[in-house]
Amino acid sequence: MKKTLIFSLLLILLFSCTASPDQQQKVNELIQNASKAFVPDTRVAICDIHSTIDGSTVTLTGYTSTPPLLVVLNDLLENEDYTVVNNVEILPSIALEKKYGVVNLSVITMRAAPSYSSETLTQALLGQPIKIYQKDGWYRIQTPDGYLGWTHRSSIVPMTKSELDDWNAAKKVVVMSTYAFSHEAPTALSARVTDLVAGNRLRFLGKEKGYYKVAYPDHKVAYVSFVDALLEEDWKSTLKQTASSIIETAHSLMGVPYLWGGTSTKSVDCSGFVKTAFFLHGIILPRDASQMAYVGEHLDIKSDFSNLKPGDLLFFGRKATKEKKARVIHVGLYLGNKRFIHAQGHVFVSSFDPADPKYDAYNLHRLLWSTRVLDYIGQPGIQNITTNPYYAVTPQKK
Repeated sequence: MKKTLIFSLLLILLFSCTASPDQQQKVNELIQNASKAFVPDTRVAICDIHSTIDGSTVTLTGYTSTPPLLVVLNDLLENEDYTVVNNVEILPSIALEKKYGVVNLSVITMRAAPSYSSETLTQALLGQPIKIYQKDGWYRIQTPDGYLGWTHRSSIVPMTKSELDDWNAAKKVVVMSTYAFSHEAPTALSARVTDLVAGNRLRFLGKEKGYYKVAYPDHKVAYVSFVDALLEEDWKSTLKQTASSIIETAHSLMGVPYLWGGTSTKSVDCSGFVKTAFFLHGIILPRDASQMAYVGEHLDIKSDFSNLKPGDLLFFGRKATKEKKARVIHVGLYLGNKRFIHAQGHVFVSSFDPADPKYDAYNLHRLLWSTRVLDYIGQPGIQNITTNPYYAVTPQKK
């Protein structure tokens, strides 16, 4: 296995790493190409490795969540007659006492760096289990769809694996309303505890006067109206993963404003909208449009759209040329009859039919292809919430 990895990577380097008179540049190029081979998508894996050279010794520093990369890098550098000092930290950091956690606010923002001024990457919802990789005042976390980002320490409750198992195994309440609130007592006249959005999950403690008594991951106790939520077991038993049910949910988000990185019923970006519509039916899709575009069944769209079915995903962007491959930058949900629903400024319906008052010439011009995902639940990139490993409970040893 190890020899196969080394041989494959050597082939990559043979064709991609040009000779350089500068020793440091050559080593940097080797590290860069090896890193791309093992971590092609830094949205779902971490790799930040640097080198310094002192004579025939190369010292590696930084961090990665992909340990096999270090094995291969060591062999490649030794093959170049270097002695390797490996100071790269393997993540999750050994300094972390708790490497798991649960989101503790209705919606949390995940950023590119541990700072409020850093770019928003994505969001996560109350009750979602997460993994923790680093701590720097903030936490670098990974959500059940594999996406990585930094969030403020107030956003999550760190947990051990056994504590996360306890959370996952506990009876839950799932919020169904687009927007709601929890209260200090079982009455709407009592003080609010927090806001809530569809898909939030809270621990079930009981029922009182038309309200669920619930606990947050940090053990705050509150009450949520029967009108706004369901017991998780009831939600799962009535869950429909059909095109018509998902389209109905998508329509319920009409008018929700666009927000870059948004993935909740408060605000969404284009892929966040599609992802949310599917998640509310227990389906976890990849986070970004450019990731969604390569899961499920690829469909080249016929001119009359006759090969598409409601519930298929539509992808838009820059079309491929001889020099460049297609670039996906937008996604929508096909409704049938040449209509689709998407988030662009806000959530609304558009059409590919010039005779339709909702005709969208701009997006028709940049239409790339479609994918079918509903027939492929359980296959790579299209996960069911009931089988996603983040939500799994580790069996207790007897």
